[in-house]
Amino acid sequence: MNHLCTFATVGGVRIATKLGLWLTLTSALILGSYGYRQLQREEHELRTATEESSRLLATALQVAMENALRDGQGADVREMLESLEVKDPTVDVFVFDAKKGLVARSLGSSRTLPLVEAEALRVMEAHGVTSRFEGPEGLSHLSVVVPLRSDEGGTVGALAVVNPLDGLRMDLERTRRSTVLSVLTLIAGISLVGWLLLWLHLQRPLERVVRAMRAVRGGDFSATVVVEREDEVGEMVHAFNAMVKELGEARGRLNVETEARISMEAGLRRVDKLVTLGQLSAGLAHEIGSPLLILGGRAQALASRTELPDDVRRNAGILVEQCERITRTVRQLLDLTRRKPPRREVLDVHLPVRAVVELLEHDARKRDVTLEFQVEAPLPRVLADGDGVQQVALNLLTNALRATPRGGRVRVTLAPSVFRSAPGLSERRGVCLCVEDTGVGIDEAQQARIFEPFFSTWTELGGTGLGLVVVKSIVADHGGAVSVTSRAGEGSRFIVQLPAVEDEDTKEEAV
Repeated sequence: MNHLCTFATVGGVRIATKLGLWLTLTSALILGSYGYRQLQREEHELRTATEESSRLLATALQVAMENALRDGQGADVREMLESLEVKDPTVDVFVFDAKKGLVARSLGSSRTLPLVEAEALRVMEAHGVTSRFEGPEGLSHLSVVVPLRSDEGGTVGALAVVNPLDGLRMDLERTRRSTVLSVLTLIAGISLVGWLLLWLHLQRPLERVVRAMRAVRGGDFSATVVVEREDEVGEMVHAFNAMVKELGEARGRLNVETEARISMEAGLRRVDKLVTLGQLSAGLAHEIGSPLLILGGRAQALASRTELPDDVRRNAGILVEQCERITRTVRQLLDLTRRKPPRREVLDVHLPVRAVVELLEHDARKRDVTLEFQVEAPLPRVLADGDGVQQVALNLLTNALRATPRGGRVRVTLAPSVFRSAPGLSERRGVCLCVEDTGVGIDEAQQARIFEPFFSTWTELGGTGLGLVVVKSIVADHGGAVSVTSRAGEGSRFIVQLPAVEDEDTKEEAV
């Protein structure tokens, strides 16, 4: 399960993070490539436009210079250069004659002269036009050299135009900054939207599944994940919810089977104890029955003789009481281990329980305990042994009166109910007999053993530890259930469930 709870991370990095990084890297490569191509195209277009502009200027000056040189008007050449200097002082113009000598040049052009001297010679020899970008990255100057021809077509010199590329360089810088800023903005926007979509559609659903898995690992099989959409993640959530449901059902079946096994083991231990108890009680009844009868008879005879001293008669009475106590204990053992088959009949539980309540009302008044009896009508009838029901009510009420101090209260309630006789079985209708007292209560450790033979919380008051064992045995024979809830110092509540007959019109029958 630990591996399942960390499935949203791979190599220590979340899937959404890795996908977001890949998305950012991919968009950077694509947009960077596009931006680089755009810059290359923009630079090419700017260079082409600048070159065309310089060529047009050189061509215009070429015609004027050819006319001036043909007519021998050197003053016109200088005048044109001065006029050009006024209009655009950044452009340098050089005029060479056929002997490669510098005829004229614009002001302040000595710095760029070395750029065109050798090129002018090659142009006059090749009779062509050349243009070249000079400087680092070709962004310092653009030189255009054209031949000057005579009317006969011969070369009479060369014209060189040198144009500084400061404007081109600044335009390229602005374009680069704008392109880089646009690319970075697009990358940031795409990455932000991508991360948001990944968080909404992948990371957040996976985190909810992980939280649900941790809850399931902690034993909460009611933990499910809400399906927000029908896609691959939605299919995964559906599969997870189905798996959790199946695990919960399997855990429930396992709990039922475990409880059933524990109940069966407890029943087997109880049967083993009862077998041992039966053997013991049979031996006790055989070995001490006759001597105990003789001892009790002699003690009773002594207690009835009035001529004997009082202390002798008192001791004889004590012997009679203790013999009767031993006789009752042996009789309870025999009743528990060798009970006669019950005679069951369809009856109203109210009648045998009321008889027991009326029988013990006098004892309750002597103890200064309020005894209440409540019936919620109508009660379904049960198929039961009336004597057995009376025995159950008698044992529970006797224990309740014994546990309740003076001024306390014991309440007996009969009501319709629905119960399960064992975990995993279906519910059935029945009658609930509840005996509740305000006595000393039973702590948790004692509650776990309260239905064991010979375990009693009233040993010092003569308790044999068999009364509740008889109750549980009788109720189990009737297909019912008995339970107890109690807290030390706050009283106890014993609940007996007896199943109702399926057909209320069933006639009396023996089983």
